[in-house]
Amino acid sequence: MTINRIIYRDKPKADICKSLVKVFWKENPDCEVATISITKDKPKRSDAQNRLFHKWRDIIAEEMGESKTEAKKLIKKKFNVVSTKNLEVEEFVEFLRDIDNFFGGEYKIKLPRNEDYNLAMYNVYKKS
Repeated sequence: MTINRIIYRDKPKADICKSLVKVFWKENPDCEVATISITKDKPKRSDAQNRLFHKWRDIIAEEMGESKTEAKKLIKKKFNVVSTKNLEVEEFVEFLRDIDNFFGGEYKIKLPRNEDYNLAMYNVYKKS
């Protein structure tokens, strides 16, 4: 499991780091060692965004009676997205908002607001 978060030079970082570590250990109870790395510039979509997108895709597929593959093609075509892999974090936020607005409005499909939603959309880990 990999967790990605954007950090900024001029914003607090301690709480973000603590939150990421808590999430990692909670989701990997059998893991004894982890590696933290920091890279330059903007990352591609986050893991939370990826998980949320696939969860929503599965729900949309089921509600529309489509396969997961067909649902993904439909979603990407609707919003002119060639590859979700190449979307940066903020672009993916907009993509997720478009999906939520369209399928929630047009098809009345209720898409969940879980822990991944908060991480994906607001870069915030919400305590249960």
